[in-house]
Amino acid sequence: MKTAVLYGKQDVRIEDRPVPEVGPGQMLIKISYVGICGTDIEFFHLGKTPTPLPKILGHENCGIVVKTGEGVTGFKAGDRVLCGPPTQCKEGCPSCKSGRPNICINGFPNTAGIGFPDGGYAEYFLVQDVAHTMILKVDDNVDLKDAVLFDVICVALHGIRISRFKIGDNAVVSGLGSVGLSAVQFLKAGGANKVIALDIDDSREELAKAYGADVFINTLKCEDLAGTIQNICGTGVGAEVVYECSGSPASFRNCIYDCVRPGGQVIGIGTIQRPVDVIPGEFAVREIDIQFSFVYTEDEVQMYLSMLSQKKIQFPGMVTSIVGLDECVAKGLGLADRSKELKILIEP
Repeated sequence: MKTAVLYGKQDVRIEDRPVPEVGPGQMLIKISYVGICGTDIEFFHLGKTPTPLPKILGHENCGIVVKTGEGVTGFKAGDRVLCGPPTQCKEGCPSCKSGRPNICINGFPNTAGIGFPDGGYAEYFLVQDVAHTMILKVDDNVDLKDAVLFDVICVALHGIRISRFKIGDNAVVSGLGSVGLSAVQFLKAGGANKVIALDIDDSREELAKAYGADVFINTLKCEDLAGTIQNICGTGVGAEVVYECSGSPASFRNCIYDCVRPGGQVIGIGTIQRPVDVIPGEFAVREIDIQFSFVYTEDEVQMYLSMLSQKKIQFPGMVTSIVGLDECVAKGLGLADRSKELKILIEP
């Protein structure tokens, strides 16, 4: 089978490898689509992952069951499935015991394509531990190109579900990548009064409004962001809930200083990898609740699939490119200009 293997910094090699053999408790999937994640791009440019290289990347996997191993129940050849991160860990960490496997201390190193084992940048993907892997069936009326978006869309869904958002609230979403746009749609579907979308790229305005945003603001061009948001909310203060989805320190500062009302909440959904220049004493007097959100749960992925099946949500324009394994570097991991891209899928 054809595979794309990361060996080091900006070093991905296309290799032919044997199709994996299926052992007890395992399952072989023929990959239909695998998403290129921001984590994959980071690994490609840094040349390191949580476990040693070489490694086949790809943790956003969707495809068809080819074969199940001894002891595997509930799945059969021909099933359409998505394969996510681990569920309850075998070690039984405190997070998993308390029903919060998304913050399992063993999760990241045991996620296929991130830690161990290999992921889905390949024609076939071996689920090495079915019992401890998030595997969900996909209804026949759901396009697998939509199903494979679970990893980004459910990140937004989880962030909203753990927030204090309620019907009638004003909400701000800062950063209109695939996660931010998903958040916009969920907030509008959930009964938000005004959904205010922020970005630094005017090209995102049309899509943001198509997804349900009431107002788009380019924060680089807005001279008084706080005043503008207060006027839109019509309350003289900011929004009840604010979602930072870009992972940008500047965006996070805007959320805290300019977007949220006194007593409101800022949810950090985007992964911020650089220092943020804030002075807590400047906003502590407003009793702002700052909370961070990380990935999603199996229940939330099932909610997403159910809503897709019932046509309650749609994500047109989310997938901007579909490439082959041979193109995964030039048109994906190593792409210099991402301004026109939202989600890139690999179709092995």
